[in-house]
Amino acid sequence: MSWLREFEDELKARAIRPAARERLVAELADHIACERGAPTRLGSPREIAAQYADELAADGVRHGAAATFAALSCAALALAVSQLTLGRFVGYPGFDHGFSTPLALVAILAILIGPQVALVGGTLAAWRALRRRREAVLPAAEVALVRARAQVGLAAGAVTAGGLLLYTADFIGVLPAWWLALSGGLAAAAMAALVAARQVLAGSRATVVVAGGPAGDIFDDIRPLRALRGHPLLLWLSAALSCGGLVTIAAWHAEHSLVEGLERGLFEAVALSIGFAALGRKIGARR
Repeated sequence: MSWLREFEDELKARAIRPAARERLVAELADHIACERGAPTRLGSPREIAAQYADELAADGVRHGAAATFAALSCAALALAVSQLTLGRFVGYPGFDHGFSTPLALVAILAILIGPQVALVGGTLAAWRALRRRREAVLPAAEVALVRARAQVGLAAGAVTAGGLLLYTADFIGVLPAWWLALSGGLAAAAMAALVAARQVLAGSRATVVVAGGPAGDIFDDIRPLRALRGHPLLLWLSAALSCGGLVTIAAWHAEHSLVEGLERGLFEAVALSIGFAALGRKIGARR
């Protein structure tokens, strides 16, 4: 078996995509043709294929994280524009004024919770990818962590865009046509961007990575939190109290009601606690 044939078989074993595999084989074939004895100097086909696979996986997951952040930015823009125009020019209808009260409640919950989870997952994925942008190879565990964060962000972004579409559909007979067209169009565009980002992220999923090393965690990404490493309960309590307190103060001043502020702050604290318990390990917030 020739060196190039063995190299190509190793690339297939690492699940390198056909286009990338053909490019790599062509490049090395040209290199071998130009220099006699090049295969011997290149080294083992398995080692070279492993190096390329690890590098391609690192680049792929970084591009996926960047695409995820861009798509989530589109979803955030759609939500912000729809809600600002609704509050400023139309006025919020009661949740029981649409076609279905349960549908409206599901949509409102999706719009409230989805963006927060998307912000955490997408930002952490993009921040880790940005911090590690100069590394040719990332450990397999770290590639998996960045991909998991991006997947959480994309799923939450889809929940947000879907909630906005549900809200628009539920109040189609109540709200003005211009707002329905604006909100529905922006939400559909955001959903399309999320689907495209998912395809980019999925492109690196099949590649087999064997580079060793730790995945790291949220404490590596956010230095002020390092004092809480090894104390997940303190991290959860600090985050819940901070988030709940800020929302309480903001709602108190906005609504001129301490009771409503406390209700919204408690809701945020409970939602954060559930998210921390369900997704903490997946995004590297706890072991």
